[in-house]
Amino acid sequence: MAFLAVSVHQRALRRITFPNIWWLKLLTGHPKSTNVDAIDSFISELMENKALKWKILKRNTTISQNVLQPEPITPVTKTTTLNLTQIFDDLTSNPLVVNIEPLEQIHIDNLLETAIQEKNNCDVQLLFDQLLEFNRLPSLNVIDQIFRHLIDYNDRTRFEQLLELCHKVDSKLMADSSDFLHYKALFQWKLGNTQNSLQSFQHALRKANSPEIKDMIHRLLRRIVDETIGHKSEAVLLAVIETSEYFMKNLNDSIMLCYVWEKSFRSQWFSDQEASKTLFNKHDALRQVVARRINKICVSFLQENRTEQVYQLMELFLKHDMMPPCKLILMRLFDYQFWRQDLRACSEIMQNSIDLNVPLPEIYNHRLLDLLLGRKTPQLRPVLPASLRKQNVKPTTKTYQLKF
Repeated sequence: MAFLAVSVHQRALRRITFPNIWWLKLLTGHPKSTNVDAIDSFISELMENKALKWKILKRNTTISQNVLQPEPITPVTKTTTLNLTQIFDDLTSNPLVVNIEPLEQIHIDNLLETAIQEKNNCDVQLLFDQLLEFNRLPSLNVIDQIFRHLIDYNDRTRFEQLLELCHKVDSKLMADSSDFLHYKALFQWKLGNTQNSLQSFQHALRKANSPEIKDMIHRLLRRIVDETIGHKSEAVLLAVIETSEYFMKNLNDSIMLCYVWEKSFRSQWFSDQEASKTLFNKHDALRQVVARRINKICVSFLQENRTEQVYQLMELFLKHDMMPPCKLILMRLFDYQFWRQDLRACSEIMQNSIDLNVPLPEIYNHRLLDLLLGRKTPQLRPVLPASLRKQNVKPTTKTYQLKF
């Protein structure tokens, strides 16, 4: 029975006809290349080549924006993006790996200066730890930079370790540098101990035995004055003024007092300006120093278009009958107004010179006459404001339209 069923099924299959293409697919498993397949393949290859050209062009454009002179790129199937920012971050974020034991002092100085200038505290700490490990000291200039860096970061531990290292390796350096009392005083100032800091500065300046150390102390004192005026309370300002007066009275050092006066006089706060006037009226030595620097002070004010402060300064000198500085002030004011082509202001300055019996040189009369007649004269170049001097911009004069 089963044999009969199989034979019937075979006869049925013989009666069914299949197309030739179906037999090819059945035997080979995939179609053979035809004209249609060749066209499809050509179109696909053409599109792939076009896409590859766009990828190469895009990559060239990206690299040309990041690199000034890009190298020629060979076309590849798989492109990679060159990220210079990521490479730079990877290089700078990694800690410094260097052994300073075999290096000379100049190389150690370069490493420390670079790390401090870049404000890379991690590298500074790594190099500093090696200084302690190998008992090495950089030059005095770099030691000063390390002290200031540690003070800015409030690193008291390494600050004391650096003092011990200097005493251990080079005791003569400690003696010549007055045991770095000025940096100890600055650290006290950073911590907010105003009185202790100023007293330490007094002791440091008394003990200073070289011009270099005195210059360093004066630079640190100027930093204290900059951080005080306009930023701290009046009590702190009074303490700073008392310290500057102490230097002038007991050490015959008026540098800090002059700097305090100038910063206070330039301040926008009324209390600071009043303090500067009090100092000016109180100390004759201060007036003499300001009189010697009057030309530079006036120019700096006029470059900022602050003529009111210049007139206030002249009032201070007139109060003490100091006419030579007043004459210089009037000359600088006339130069400034002459540059601005302000006839009225120049006329008022000339009238003030007559009223005060402070005659100006004859050239200023010629300038006033030339300005009155509208003539251009090749006189000396007057003082320019800083903004216009940098841009090389000529002042504009007012134009008036007459009715007749």
